[in-house]
Formats: sequence, structure tokens, C-alpha cells
Amino acid sequence: ASVLELDIEHMFPKSWWGGEVNQAYCDLFHLVPADYSANRSKSNHAPGIPSDTTFWNGTLATGSGSAYGLQKVFCPADEYKGDFARVYFYMATCYQDYTWKYTYMFNNSSYLTLNQYARNILLSWHRNDPVSQKERDRNDAVFTIQGNRNPFVDDPNLAEYIWGNRMGETYNGGGS
Repeated sequence: ASVLELDIEHMFPKSWWGGEVNQAYCDLFHLVPADYSANRSKSNHAPGIPSDTTFWNGTLATGSGSAYGLQKVFCPADEYKGDFARVYFYMATCYQDYTWKYTYMFNNSSYLTLNQYARNILLSWHRNDPVSQKERDRNDAVFTIQGNRNPFVDDPNLAEYIWGNRMGETYNGGGS
């Protein structure tokens, strides 16, 4: 019998802000249990659609792809793409004042934080994989421990007002 080795995965690579142990490093919204081999394969690659697959475990693929000069990208299974996108939206919003060591997806000069490449892929994933009950339950659980919520889980429309097809429109709160 094989033993499954687990890691605590930073969905949002800690190296992107220099790997410092800070509030972002410990934020529960982007810490998840992960298969050791998947975590190693994902590394600090940007989200993308691999042109070939060098790793696939049924949940996460990595392979060749181009994203801001990177030679490898990762891609979660369809049922997790929106989960990843909403975590990235949350992290980009909450920690937009951090100085990004690697700017694969984020920039240091704009309050919108996400580069165009990031907006395109994350909005696509967000739109095609709606918020699940599992995400809502996790949002509630993290709230009881950490005291804050992921607003992109509570109101998925929010991403459209900030980065998507409703930019420039007045946001009136949940369910708009």
C-alpha cells in the first residue's frame, strides 16, 4: 500500500511576495492540503492552460505553457478552477499593497493589481466554475477562525465590477 504524502499548499505562491512569513503567508483562504507531488509540480508557476501535460493527478495538471515568460503553467481540474480564481481575487485585493517579487500575474503600480493575462484567465475560470457549497462552507469555517470572509465567494458578481464586464458600473452590494 502506498502512503499519500500531504503538504500545506499556498494556492497563491509565497515566493511571489518573497516568501516572507507575513499576514499573507498565514492567510487561511489560500492554505489547503495538497498532494506532495502535485504541490511540487505546481511550484510557483502561474495559472494557465498547458500545451502539453507533464503532470496530472486528477486534480491538477502542469506542463509547458507561456505566462509572462514562464515556461511552465499549472491548471486545476475544471471543478476547482473557480475556487483558484476566487482565492487569487481575494489575495490580490487584500494584499495589493505588498511589493510583488515576481509579477507573473500582478503588478506593483495599479490598484487593480491583476495584469491583463491574470484578469483573462481568472475571470474565465471564475465564470465557468460557479461558487460551490464546499466553497461557502470553507468561507464560513475560515470566518470563524480568522474573522474575515472572501467577498468573491459571498458575492461572485464582485469580480465583474472590479476586473470584468461590469467595470465602471456602480456596485450596490451582494446579488447585484
